[in-house]
Amino acid sequence: MGYCYDARGLLCCDVCGASGGVRKHKCPFGWCQRLALCPRCKREHPEYLTKAYHREHGNCEENHLRFEREQAERQRVLDEGKFLRVSALQHNGRVKVIFRNKNGKTRAYWMAPRNYQGLGYGTATTPEDYKARGKVTRAKTTDIYNAEKYAKASA
Repeated sequence: MGYCYDARGLLCCDVCGASGGVRKHKCPFGWCQRLALCPRCKREHPEYLTKAYHREHGNCEENHLRFEREQAERQRVLDEGKFLRVSALQHNGRVKVIFRNKNGKTRAYWMAPRNYQGLGYGTATTPEDYKARGKVTRAKTTDIYNAEKYAKASA
């Protein structure tokens, strides 16, 4: 999403579209984008700033709690000294996946797309998770932007 601005560059209200005096108001759970409300709409629609509204309207509390659990799991895995997926790029029928550990050291592996797919993006995913699904080959470099050059060299 994004915010709307008028021809003068003033922020517009998300409810009525008026500009001038519009302020951004934070989600009580810190999850969704701030609401842009003019003084009139803030006064007439105080429910937009309540926890109850954000629980029902966007599942903000549930999403925020899920995110916190995922982050805690990522930290637990990193604290064990494991490498976590940070990036991936498909090239020439293979996927190059980059992993990083707590100390910032990186490793890269090549795998088939069917091996890469299916593990959620919010999960703390390690090379071992992919090895359990199929063949994984250590890449010569962690450079993801020049994957084509390295794929040709190893072919």
